[in-house]
Amino acid sequence: MLARSYRYFGDHEQAVNAFTHANELVQNDPQALAEYAESLSRIRGSGFEGEPTRLLERALSLDPNAALPLTLAGAAAVQRRDYQTAIAHWEKLLGMMPPDSEAAKVVAAGIERARTEQAELAHGRSPEPSAKP
Repeated sequence: MLARSYRYFGDHEQAVNAFTHANELVQNDPQALAEYAESLSRIRGSGFEGEPTRLLERALSLDPNAALPLTLAGAAAVQRRDYQTAIAHWEKLLGMMPPDSEAAKVVAAGIERARTEQAELAHGRSPEPSAKP
């Protein structure tokens, strides 16, 4: 709860410290793992590379339909230019949303950006990864 409070107020460094201290509780909670991964990615200069990606993979192994882990795993995939994986995560997420919701529109736009970046990469152009659904 403390880690989530720090995240809410944008203090990701303190959130990471709190998540680290609650490691045993966090390891079986897909939402907490994703929140931990997001906070880690914000305080490191390497985004989702390394530990944040491992945390997201664990979260999805616990619950493959968890919304925040799917969202962030898609962003992590875009960061490493693995557009097919990003699209797969976000399409799964999109299928769980009310079709006309604002969230669905944001996710659909992210999928289209990922497809565009994938096409640019296939044509030899170097897209700037958007990493947002």
